[in-house]
Amino acid sequence: MVLKRLRPARRTPVLPKISKLLVATLVLGILSLFVERIPDPGIFVAIAIQIVDFSIFLLLTVEIVQGFRRSSGFRSLLRNEPFNTAFYAIFTALFAVHKTLTFTGGDFAVESLPAVLVILRNIFIVLKIFGRVRKLAAFLRSITSHPARTVILSFALAILAGTILLAQPFATADGKGLPLIDALFTSTSAVCVTGLIVVDTATAFTLWGKLIILMLIQIGGLGIMILSYFVIFVFRRGFSVDDKMLISYMLSEKDMTNLGRSLLRIVYLTLAVEAVGAGILAIGFGRRIGYSAETLLLGIFHAVSAFCNAGFALFTDSLEGFKSDPLINLTVSLLIISGGLSFAVLINLYDTSRDRLRNLLREKKRMATILSANSRIVLIGTGVLLLSGMLFLYATEHGNSLFPLGTGAQYLAAFFQSVTLRTAGFNTIDMSSLATASYFFMILLMFIGAATGSTAGGIKINTVAVLFSHIRASLREGQEANLFGFAISRDLIMRAFLALLFGITIVLLGCLCLTISEDMPFLALLFESVSAFGTVGLSTGITGDLSTMGKIVVIFMMFFGRIGPLTLI
Repeated sequence: MVLKRLRPARRTPVLPKISKLLVATLVLGILSLFVERIPDPGIFVAIAIQIVDFSIFLLLTVEIVQGFRRSSGFRSLLRNEPFNTAFYAIFTALFAVHKTLTFTGGDFAVESLPAVLVILRNIFIVLKIFGRVRKLAAFLRSITSHPARTVILSFALAILAGTILLAQPFATADGKGLPLIDALFTSTSAVCVTGLIVVDTATAFTLWGKLIILMLIQIGGLGIMILSYFVIFVFRRGFSVDDKMLISYMLSEKDMTNLGRSLLRIVYLTLAVEAVGAGILAIGFGRRIGYSAETLLLGIFHAVSAFCNAGFALFTDSLEGFKSDPLINLTVSLLIISGGLSFAVLINLYDTSRDRLRNLLREKKRMATILSANSRIVLIGTGVLLLSGMLFLYATEHGNSLFPLGTGAQYLAAFFQSVTLRTAGFNTIDMSSLATASYFFMILLMFIGAATGSTAGGIKINTVAVLFSHIRASLREGQEANLFGFAISRDLIMRAFLALLFGITIVLLGCLCLTISEDMPFLALLFESVSAFGTVGLSTGITGDLSTMGKIVVIFMMFFGRIGPLTLI
């Protein structure tokens, strides 16, 4: 018997050759937007700019040539692709004029031409890509068929869009736009709802810049895919199986029977809580600075930032100026806690409260919704962490940063700071003057974070609860790990240990990189690392002084912290 060697079946490329050319052109086009914004470029950067420009021109030319070869002639090309051909002709003419003036030292409209070139180039690329939508469909399906890839891609695209917008002149008060690295840092911090800043949000941005950050925070808190599917469901009222798998992954919801209803409730609940919080905060701010349109903006911005656990503030000193104001402190605290409980717990709490209230008003009682095991774990864990954080901070800072305040204000400030350690990032006390013990305890709370499925980061309360139950069962030989009478599977325990290991690894690697790139105290760098991974946003005051490499390290840590270990792995 003769055995024949089986040849692997030839795989049809998911992305056609021409479309790959267009994707490469688009990537270079985005790269050129950033490279051209480098202030005072040296000779190597100038050469790089020319290489990128000519590469884009060459790729667009190859695309046109291939289109010409597919057509029966020039007239056929004009008939089949009139708009693309016209755009290419105009772009080529302006490109030739611009490069001629650049290399000959001419100054006729040389400053305004690049902007026109960028606009025409991007319009051309987008038109060509949309002209290949059917050919790109298989490629896009290969990316979006895996929920984890979709989540990562959606966050990355949101960060990229925010970076481009914040780098524009209209976004900043000085009319120059943020430098590339600062725009990327701010966009990542907003989308990953962290709150670490390298420029003062209150003074560095125009109204448009602040609205862009607000939009990025909302997208980051809910997730761009949740918002997209919400709009789709409202207009179409239906999902495919792949859509349901993706939504269930993002919502950490195994039951896919009522995903559409759950999606609507999540978005409506978010908007309702933020609206109520914005109204109360507007009243609180108005009592101090007067009532105006600016007061309403302050209320909306801080309500969204608080519920999404972002920590961005429109005051230079965050909320230190309101440390003794119960209305502002308690409202922001409740918004932070609500956002950190997770949507599943909030909906479960709402259903339970509604059913119990109805039963109180009825003569004939009906079966009411009960708190799930997950809700009880999150609520008890949240209460324990908040109380322990408040008492510990009061004990360590009573004679230090809290000393000038009265007793009531001290407890209020300690409570507020304990709440913000749940990955919110606001502060009402000076973070640069705390005791070493306070920093250490805050690092522990930031690393834990809030609940799974919430807008917060960290390894999550649920993970800590599973680890605790496993350790308790191990100490009691023969006992199965359980919480509230529910057995915990080995797979869930392994995931918890994986999340813990991943979190420790990321924090240690990030801290190691920062100790190499920065000449700063180790405790401050460790605090910064945990704050970035936990998407907290608190800092000892070193964020603005980080080097470019240090900012890049923190950017990656914020992204990893927001996406989560299981999604990345």
